[in-house]
Amino acid sequence: ADPALAGLRDPWLFPRCSEGHFYPIGGGACTRINRPSEHTIYPPLAEAYFLVVDRLSPGGARHKPLQVAGALLAAGTLLVLLRRGGARRAVYWAWCPAVPMEAVNNAHADMLAVAAAVLAFGVAGGRAGPAWRGTMLGGAIAVKLVPAVVLPGALSGSLSSGRAARGALWTTASATLVVAAAYLPYVLLSRGSVLGYLSGYVAEEGYDEAGARDRYGLLRLVLPDSWAVPAVLLVLAAVTFHVLRRGDPDRPWRGALVVTGTAFLLLTPGYPWYALLVVALVALDGRWEWLGVPLAGAVAYLAPEWGTYAYAAAAAAVLAGAGRT
Repeated sequence: ADPALAGLRDPWLFPRCSEGHFYPIGGGACTRINRPSEHTIYPPLAEAYFLVVDRLSPGGARHKPLQVAGALLAAGTLLVLLRRGGARRAVYWAWCPAVPMEAVNNAHADMLAVAAAVLAFGVAGGRAGPAWRGTMLGGAIAVKLVPAVVLPGALSGSLSSGRAARGALWTTASATLVVAAAYLPYVLLSRGSVLGYLSGYVAEEGYDEAGARDRYGLLRLVLPDSWAVPAVLLVLAAVTFHVLRRGDPDRPWRGALVVTGTAFLLLTPGYPWYALLVVALVALDGRWEWLGVPLAGAVAYLAPEWGTYAYAAAAAAVLAGAGRT
């Protein structure tokens, strides 16, 4: 929206206001981009991803290069999943409708973050494994903040094993270093918040006030609204401690799936593309009962009045499959 950038505006992204229902940016101009006056919520590596795709794209290609990039990332992720768990597990990713819809058709940058998370668990091995895992997870977090919930899984068993504890230190240090390095230029040069619209997004989606939207839907069925946020923190802390104490360091993706899936069930987000991360972890671990979580996210997005019921069904499926080994 800054007039100083007017010469860089793409005609498709910044059409004339008379062409349709767009967002005004002043001076008689409009844009297809929502919240044009806010600093972007996307972390640094997501912005770098957009820049690279833009530079490699022919003029007038619009959104199609991002769709191609999403397809390539989804296919690459499938290859890693095949290598790690074989076709019987990779099929959960290959056949899940959320993948072509959200990663390719809708071209969400979440696909890049998911690919990095899968590389963290699907390729890491040997003595360099913990550092590699942390580097990839740090990269995932620097694309979208959501993969931060995967980190406790990467530290599985670190409270009960000296070897796992040493690996956890390398993983945590590597992830922290990558995120810090990605944000450092913004911290040094930005005159505003490097987190952009994050606080506004949290308020807009109802995460700071449980009764405002449909967040914390399952907890609000049994608890007062004012108890929802403390309950989320308490349950997530308990699940994280269990993974750190009892998790299998040789199968960290299982702990990652438990923590991530639990977070989704507690928060009941309304955007299905966030749950691409859950689908990938299911394909790594084979615990198909968690696939109800991305389905519930799709229901919450398309029919919000049914979202809580869909998440309740997803939670029931997870509980029903809890006894499987």
